[in-house]
Amino acid sequence: ATHCSDAKVFRPLLFSVVCLLCLVMAPSACSSPCFEALSQFDWATTESTDSTHMEVVRPAGLMSPVPVAEAQAVQLLRYEMMFTKTPLAMASYPALAFRLRKASPRLLKASLSAVLAQHPVCAGRLSGTTIALTGDGVPFTVVESRESSAPDVVQEIDLLRFADFRRPGRVAKGLEPLLTVKVTCFRDGSAILGMGRSHALLDGSSAWAFLADWARSARGEKHVAARRTSALLQALPDDDQLNELAREALGRPLAGGLMASAMKVAFPLISPLYDWLFLAGITGDLTRPRVRFSERELARIKAVATPVDGDGWVSTQEALSAYILLTIGKATLPPTSQGRAVAAFILDARKALGFRSDDIIGSGLVFLRVGFSGLLQMSLQEVAGTLHELSKSNLSQEAVRNRWRLVAGAANIGLEFDVMRDAYPTKYDICLFLNNQSKRELPDFGQEASGGAAESVLSNAGPTLVLPTRGGVEVLLDPSTLKAARSASARLAALEALRREIPVQGAAIVKASCAPGAVGSAGAGGA
Repeated sequence: ATHCSDAKVFRPLLFSVVCLLCLVMAPSACSSPCFEALSQFDWATTESTDSTHMEVVRPAGLMSPVPVAEAQAVQLLRYEMMFTKTPLAMASYPALAFRLRKASPRLLKASLSAVLAQHPVCAGRLSGTTIALTGDGVPFTVVESRESSAPDVVQEIDLLRFADFRRPGRVAKGLEPLLTVKVTCFRDGSAILGMGRSHALLDGSSAWAFLADWARSARGEKHVAARRTSALLQALPDDDQLNELAREALGRPLAGGLMASAMKVAFPLISPLYDWLFLAGITGDLTRPRVRFSERELARIKAVATPVDGDGWVSTQEALSAYILLTIGKATLPPTSQGRAVAAFILDARKALGFRSDDIIGSGLVFLRVGFSGLLQMSLQEVAGTLHELSKSNLSQEAVRNRWRLVAGAANIGLEFDVMRDAYPTKYDICLFLNNQSKRELPDFGQEASGGAAESVLSNAGPTLVLPTRGGVEVLLDPSTLKAARSASARLAALEALRREIPVQGAAIVKASCAPGAVGSAGAGGA
């Protein structure tokens, strides 16, 4: 299962089934009180001697929560609620962690309270398929670390220490918050700010929009806050439109099917156990290899990847995707391989749906892909040019709009897993599934003695994640991209090739005229 196209889906299921069988073989270990205690265990603090304090931050002006029965409610789409059924390893409650050179927990709390008044959904609780605006608030944890300074590079596994994850199943029942904040302060005044959130509430674009509003509030700037659009329900297709979308995209009508039905039943059953293992840091989901590309290196890659014919242009995202596919393909695939390559992308559907770019949506994203054969016989220019030409139709605004309406419409009638399984390719030799967040702007909560300007960011969102970093981007590579490498040494050689094969400066100069605006991070589009 770990080598199939649905590895990201099947690995949690397979891992949890094995562990569940072990527990069944030892009935005394899974008695109700024992298992409940284990499920609530905080692995991140077992060996810590740091001082920790937690308080609840509510919207400004609200002193106590409002009973659910009396609270206003915001209706969620079932497409958004889908993320309460999947395990933490699938980014159902993802975290963002920022390194701040200076931080003021007092200012961060005060500005959070102010911004929650503008975003009351973030302080509410799930109740069925709605968010009750109860004002229950956001847990705000301050940790006083004995370490001298915040790490310059935060390891992915350390997100378990610097962020406050909550189990999606408990979030769905209204037992856990939709948003959490954790500030770890170090002796020199630096800090790590971790924000966790339910994907049912905030997708990637929404999370960054909320952070931008929070940062503006911390700086004392007047602004128009992002909002939750009221047009989501109107964007859903009717039955006839849904069937037509399914025939066009899937070549078949919507139907549950054995696999989709199994996933729908299995996830809610197995996710709690896998979440416990995830929080214990023993599943391997927070150990993605990381590769950094400077702006100059990205510019050289784009310059060499830009074809001289056709449009004479490719995006930086297409150039970087082509470079990763070609370099890893040559390092891991046998010479006899057909070179069946797939580039899949998580794309933001807001523009295609006519929404604002900062509209608050839990699932304003789609999964789309392009594929071709003969990778090993192609040059970087040919791979990038092929991606560019295929993207014109496969990733067009119309394709994005139709795919979102299909998935959201299918979810609305309980068939979301039937559509989602088609998002994962089945026949390929190498696949890059890209979530491009490189155009995000790091939040500035105020300089020096104020809330602090973020210097770097890390997230467990996936699959392959591209994040902004000082002077370039950082790629957290999903292990499925390296599936053709059958040994640790082969995987290491492929990763080393990603740095070694970057085009030299001379090659970039030759084609610089073909790549205007090449300097910069990869093109935006991830959600």
